[in-house]
Amino acid sequence: MNPRPFGEMVMPAASKTLGWRLIEIDAKAGTITLGFEGKAEFANPAGIIQGGMVAAMIDDAMASIIIAHYGAKKMPSTIDLHVHYLRPVRIGPVTVTARITEKGRSTVFVEAELFEARGKRAAKASSACALIDMDLEKVS
Repeated sequence: MNPRPFGEMVMPAASKTLGWRLIEIDAKAGTITLGFEGKAEFANPAGIIQGGMVAAMIDDAMASIIIAHYGAKKMPSTIDLHVHYLRPVRIGPVTVTARITEKGRSTVFVEAELFEARGKRAAKASSACALIDMDLEKVS
């Protein structure tokens, strides 16, 4: 595994907040598995992670595989994101797998699945992302 699949890019604050952790990646094939932390501050009083936080974890995983696949030379901008919530996600570790399904010159399509702490699939999603040229020297 490449120890720096995102080149010299600094991890975004949002990813840190979500507890982003790389589990497995095949950048060339366009697949990634990430771990996130379903924190208490993301939950409602019943201990269930708010749907927007679940969507953020999924979106972050999708963006991560696009950035890695293009060698940190392209930045994805989410055009649309469709999330299907299948079961509640409780406080605890979360795993997201994402894969690139189709590539065009300026748009990439990605699918993802989110698994809650017991390993049960809790959400599935699809997204289209516009590709934006990224110059890390300008954003550093």
